[in-house]
Amino acid sequence: MSVGLALLLMIVLLLVLLFAGVRVAFALGIVGLVGLAFLLPGIKSGERLMGHLAWSAVNKFTLTPVPLFILMGELLVIGRMSKTLYGTLGLWLQNFRGGLCHTTTISCAVFAAMSGSSLATSATLGTIAGPEMLKRGYSKGLTYGTIAAGGTLGILIPPSITMIIYGNLAGVSIGHCFMAGVIPGILCTLSFVVLVDLWGRISPSSIKMAEPVQMSFLQKVKKSLPILAPITIIFFVLGGIYIGVTTPTEAGAVGAICAFILCLVQRTLTWKLLWAGLLSTVRVTSFIMLILASASMVSFVVQYLRVPEALTTYVMQLDVSPYIIMSLFYLLYLILGMLLDPISMMVMTVPTILPTVVLLGFDPIWFAVVVTLSCEIGLITPPVGMNLYILRGVSDGTLGEIALGAAPFVLALMIDLAILTAFPILSLWLPSIM
Repeated sequence: MSVGLALLLMIVLLLVLLFAGVRVAFALGIVGLVGLAFLLPGIKSGERLMGHLAWSAVNKFTLTPVPLFILMGELLVIGRMSKTLYGTLGLWLQNFRGGLCHTTTISCAVFAAMSGSSLATSATLGTIAGPEMLKRGYSKGLTYGTIAAGGTLGILIPPSITMIIYGNLAGVSIGHCFMAGVIPGILCTLSFVVLVDLWGRISPSSIKMAEPVQMSFLQKVKKSLPILAPITIIFFVLGGIYIGVTTPTEAGAVGAICAFILCLVQRTLTWKLLWAGLLSTVRVTSFIMLILASASMVSFVVQYLRVPEALTTYVMQLDVSPYIIMSLFYLLYLILGMLLDPISMMVMTVPTILPTVVLLGFDPIWFAVVVTLSCEIGLITPPVGMNLYILRGVSDGTLGEIALGAAPFVLALMIDLAILTAFPILSLWLPSIM
């Protein structure tokens, strides 16, 4: 059987399983098993090889930060830190046009910098910001679009679980990947703020100006003191990695301990909530590891068929600009984003595409940012945009209303992707001075 036909059969089988409702991890496992058993006749004892591949994929020290950052996010939710962020930022931004939207976006960015979880960011801010914005007269489209898009910042702004997975797959420094996402994360946040302002100017009825709050600067500062807690956590997590005091694993442990202490200080932690947080951490970690284990089998089949080498050879023979090739890769991620979650997209594609990207002259650390941003777009793109469904579960909006509200933010993220492609220094400057 030719390589092209074997690859086509694997893709068709995967699509059939996904559209049939099979969970991504199990669909990847089935495709990998079929590939080992029927598409690689030279392989003997496929079941033993399957176990070895699965164990090797998850038994890596570089994946240790994953459960630690997930636990940190769970504890921050228990500590009600999102309410503190939202309330404090609202004091400073509510008198601006679209102030609550800006408050929501920046709160998402700061919460993402503490939790590293897009789902936690969307779910938490969805329950806090959504009802408040609707009560203040903001349109449903703008409200849900702002929250859904703001939640995507969780996989780009460090500490990012997706960046940890990429670093593990690409064999590059996770700390450098974290730092590479800082400036792009700020860029995406600012682009959302600009979009909201333009939205308010084009459709004034979508935004209701709040009643001016008369409060002195000193009063605002006093009421903002509780925000020192999240700033401290961000400093310990990202600052420790940046100055080289902690590794990503140690930073995750420090962050989880800080979040635990915060819960104790605020008296929000109970045995029931602690158990629920630990159980959720185990579930999410297990889900990620199962995807990695299943994808490792698919990756082995693809590597055995020498698909990366064939792709690299074909691309290098094309007489076109490397940026055109990158544009085609972006298009691939946009299509995959409609069907798969970010981690599944990454583990399926990075081992195959990265060698070609490097030979085209692009930096693998830079690619970590643009591939994560591409996955970010997939989080708010129907029909499998995870943030859309998370927000649907914690709000009264329909999936259609949420998706339409998020559509302009998809365009903003595409513009950000183009900027980062044209100016890679935005991603590479911070890692270069570490």
